[in-house]
Amino acid sequence: MKQCDGHLVRARARRVGAYVMEADADEPEPRVIDVVAGEALATRSVPFGDVGTLFTGDGIECVWVRKLDEEIDPDWFQADATDVIVVIHGHLKVGFESERDDDRVVGPGSLLVLPAGVRCRAYRWPLDAPDAAIFVATYPAGR
Repeated sequence: MKQCDGHLVRARARRVGAYVMEADADEPEPRVIDVVAGEALATRSVPFGDVGTLFTGDGIECVWVRKLDEEIDPDWFQADATDVIVVIHGHLKVGFESERDDDRVVGPGSLLVLPAGVRCRAYRWPLDAPDAAIFVATYPAGR
């Protein structure tokens, strides 16, 4: 990660126009971060999407996730605490392992509360959509 005195600096990341920003911890201030443009404190690529860290502190973590052209994760995701997910671009299909829960397609502006222990997987919908699905997830830090 580059030192950048609180200014946004363009950094390379797979398939994402990513930004890196380091804050001066002694002087916290309100910030606006352009999630759709790929701004973040740090970014990383994982096999099933790209992730940008937006905030970590006060016991929570907030990230954006961008899904475009990835394979569908064959494993089920399960959190030990509630996740709050807001789709901001494209559509996300959330499939649930339990037959009692119907799969859902979540679009821009919709919020999904994912209870602890619910097993699911999420991916861009439709799979051949030309644009990425981008969502913001907030959950307890340290996961």
